[in-house]
Amino acid sequence: MSTSADPLNELDASALSVKGGSVRGMRGRGVPMVTEVAEYGGEEVLAVSCTQLGTAYSAAQARRVVEEWVEFFAAGPSGVRDLEFVTRTPKRLFAALRGQTQLQRLAVKWGDYEDLSSLSELENLRELRLGGASRVTSVEPLACLTTLNSLVVEGLRRAHDLSPLGRLRGLKSLELGGDWKSPRTAHVQSIDFLRHLTQLEDLLLHTIVADDLEYTSLLALPRLKSVRVMEVRGMNPPHATLRRMLSWSA
Repeated sequence: MSTSADPLNELDASALSVKGGSVRGMRGRGVPMVTEVAEYGGEEVLAVSCTQLGTAYSAAQARRVVEEWVEFFAAGPSGVRDLEFVTRTPKRLFAALRGQTQLQRLAVKWGDYEDLSSLSELENLRELRLGGASRVTSVEPLACLTTLNSLVVEGLRRAHDLSPLGRLRGLKSLELGGDWKSPRTAHVQSIDFLRHLTQLEDLLLHTIVADDLEYTSLLALPRLKSVRVMEVRGMNPPHATLRRMLSWSA
């Protein structure tokens, strides 16, 4: 699964053209990008850039900006259906998302969040992207999100048991990995949970290793149209066999 094939994958503020208060590049539209709550005008699709504000804000002002967003999201459902955080997301802001049960899409570029339980009640989510998830130790809360069609979790470092993801039977697109920029490879116990995700069409496992070296679950996915996994010494089946038997992506 290549990121170029999925316009919903990465919203990198440094890589997008920002003009007139909007982000160009997400779904080919101008997406409103705001810093302060007062700038929000009721849009359903929103990109929030409320941290890493530089010299334009004093330390006190920067804290106020974040706290206002915390209060906004914690207050309960809003008009936002599609939400992107394009700068660092503090854990208290991440936790406030519990109240946004109307969200259908959520993307977090990176942050110091570690507890995913605030997402477990977002029962309308169809797409979820978690970048910079290096502090996360458990993906168990994500198992409740049975309406998900697309899931991306990057920056994995401390979460070694991914078996709860096997309950996301409706997934059609899945991307998991460590940090491909560093690069830093994530180690997980097993990827056997994949055999339960029979609706998967796109699968990318980058910078991630299954410590049991068993990759046979990839052969149990009848709908795969695009797949790519990291080559690991001793993996079963061998990488070359998987490439030959599956619809390998470039």
